Amino acid sequence: MRNLKSIIAILLFSFTITFSANASEKDPSKVTTELRSEIVNILGNKIPLEVDSSSSAEVSFMINNKNELVVISVDSNLTSFNVFVKEKLNYKKIATKGIQKGEIYKMPIKINKV
Repeated sequence: MRNLKSIIAILLFSFTITFSANASEKDPSKVTTELRSEIVNILGNKIPLEVDSSSSAEVSFMINNKNELVVISVDSNLTSFNVFVKEKLNYKKIATKGIQKGEIYKMPIKINKV
């Protein structure tokens, strides 16, 4: 009888831990969507560059322990865009919650000719 009570207590404890951990986690796709929209707001709609044709870029970044963006690299043919992104995003505070710190994120960006 004593063993049965111990087993039931252990099972209840493990279920409690499992369900509380799952309830507190955010959906990863929602977090990355929120993060993307926050980064787009920081960059702004008008980029002061002369572009002959539409181009694309990929920005690799991570979030440090202070919730700041750290730009790792900008993969683009436009060197002026690389400099612009690094100046605008590097060490800017992010308000989005649920982001894993130290994980490298990659975000594609499309640069349209105006």
